[in-house]
Order: sequence, then C-alpha cells, then structure tokens
Amino acid sequence: MPSHLLESATYEYGRITADAQLARMAEVVTTGRLAAIGGTQVPELERLAAFRTGRAQALAVSSATAGVELALRALGAAPGAEVVIPALGWVSVGAAASATGAAVRVVPVTSNLTPSWDGLEPLIGSATKAVVVAHLRGMPATEIERIAVELRERGIPLIEDCAQAWGVRSVDGRAAGARGTVAVFSCQAYKLIAAGEGGLVLCDDPELMARMRSLSGDTRMATERAIWRGNVRMSEPAAALAIPQLQKLDQLMAMLRPLQFKVAELFAKATVAERVLPTAGESAGSNGTHVGTFWSSAESARRLWAGLYAAGLRGWHPAAGDLHVQDAWPVRSDGASIAMDRYIDVQIPVLDPSEHDAFLRLLQEAAEEAGLLLPAGGR
Repeated sequence: MPSHLLESATYEYGRITADAQLARMAEVVTTGRLAAIGGTQVPELERLAAFRTGRAQALAVSSATAGVELALRALGAAPGAEVVIPALGWVSVGAAASATGAAVRVVPVTSNLTPSWDGLEPLIGSATKAVVVAHLRGMPATEIERIAVELRERGIPLIEDCAQAWGVRSVDGRAAGARGTVAVFSCQAYKLIAAGEGGLVLCDDPELMARMRSLSGDTRMATERAIWRGNVRMSEPAAALAIPQLQKLDQLMAMLRPLQFKVAELFAKATVAERVLPTAGESAGSNGTHVGTFWSSAESARRLWAGLYAAGLRGWHPAAGDLHVQDAWPVRSDGASIAMDRYIDVQIPVLDPSEHDAFLRLLQEAAEEAGLLLPAGGR
C-alpha cells in the first residue's frame, strides 16, 4: 500500500474514540474501582448493549468464549446432551460446548458462511440442548429468522454468536442478537468493539440471566441451593474501553459502508468472483467491516491473497489449519460444507473519501495480477 494510504487507513477502529477511552480509563484508575462488582463502567456497558440490541438484560464477561460456555451451562448443557455448532466460526465455540460435557455436533455452512435450516434440521433430536448460529464477517446469518422460529417451535434454545456482528441487522431491520434465547458479543482486540478481551451475554429471561450471573461469579446473586461459582466477570477497565466505541458505533459504520459498497461493486462487476458478500440487497444490514468473495479455485484465491498481502491490504484467507474452519477441529460435520480455501475477504478501513479511488485501484491491480479481472467493460 502506498505510504500515504498506509498512514491514513485506520483498521484498528477503536483508535477513533481513543480520547474518550483514555478519559474513562483515567476515571477508573483514579477511583480505584477496577473490579466488576462495585464499579460503574460495567453496569453502564451492560445497559448500553442491551438497549442497542433490544434485549432486556446484558451481562459483561471476560470473553465471548466464556459467555457461550456460561449460557450453555445455564441452559443445562451437560453429559448426555448435544450442542450443535456451525462448521465455520472460532474453535473456542466448540471448546465451550465440550467443556460442559455435552457432545458437539457440527452443521455444514453454505456460501453465505452460515447454516441453512435444511442442513440443520437433520441434526436436531431429543438430546439437542442448544444450537449456536454465528453472524460472521460483519454480516447477518441469512436464515436466522427461520432457524429461530423452527427452534422455538421445538423448544430448543438458540444461541446467537454475535462476536463479529456489532451493529449488524437482518433484512427485517432487527439487530443481530435480538432473536436467540441468548446472544453473545465479543470485545476482543480484533472485533469492531475492541477492549483487548471481553464479551457480553444478552437475554430477556430474568431467571436465565440470574443463573448466568450466579455462575459467572456475581456473589450478590442468591441461589436456592449451593452451586459452584466461577469467575468470568469483565473488569472495569475493559468496560471503560468499550463504552465510547459502542456509543459511536453508528458513526463508525457510516464511515465504513460507502467504501464497502464500492469494494463489493468492484468485485461483482469487474472480476470473475463467483460470489460477493454482502450482495447489493444485503449491504444495508452489514456493519461495513468486510467484503467477502468466493473464487473458482483455491489457487485463484491464493494468487489474489498474495497480491493483497503484498499491497499491504488486510483481510482473511482461511488456509489449511485455520482454526475458524472445521477441518482443524476434533469434530466435523457429516455433510459437505462450503470449501473455505476458495474464500477471501477484504477488511474495510476508515479512510477519507478522497482516498477511496486509490484504495480501489490497489484492489483492481491485485486482481489483475492474479488474472481475475474480467475483460474491459466487466459484467
């Protein structure tokens, strides 16, 4: 990437609210209240996250992984039960399910990066304790509406993995995380809301939330019987970092989406990409952070990735051993899942609009070098 673009492109989105984060951190350090219990930042973050997602309550935790395990334990996952997870997502989702003693079953994903109900239904049985569906790469899971309805009719809890889905909305305008029995968001360093580590668990059921708070180590929560309590609480400093970013999330997405639209249009109209995500009709629901592409072969994707990397552009190409993909997990789906070695996505930086054309030229040059441009005129 030319030096002027490299200097002006912001990929660590949290830098935009650095001053506000530093002010809150100074307040936390000055008061000396660093723990979740007795502080003010954690409850403020919980209220803000619940409000944005349209949920009754939120619980701030040490990581999204901890949040998934906490939710599963509160929902009764244990030896003899089964938890269904998608074939694409971070490996720790399966680890969280396995830690409860439940058996992990894996459902294939489609070229939308998420499962279909037709793929999921055969895995549902009397032992199914919960199903996890992930909203990936800043885009909504395409069949989340139907999956939520079908599972609700069967009395099976749905956990929405929203680690990559801050600000995402489905086609009907509802926020990612608004449908599941539980929704889990991440504040890990590489997420849209980045606090180093951390997560939030959201739900509407007060009894379920009380169980999760108790299990998380909130000693203020009384229980009917004695239980083992862990400690997966978020700290005050982490919440202080997250709050300003969440407060400015809409403004951040407004900065990202215009360039995201241009990048998606370039891939869709000027290259031989077989599929571009989000599509024109889906872009309004995305948070603007990525544009995904599928190519005819793994070799085509590898060539393009080499060009993007050489140009200093950021993105993701899941090569062999990538822990986001079921091929690197102890358990795999029985059915065929989309070949992710044909996939590449480009991360969208915050970039002044005057630099958009230069960014697009870099992408076009990389595609041309890889032999993936259409003849002049495009589609």
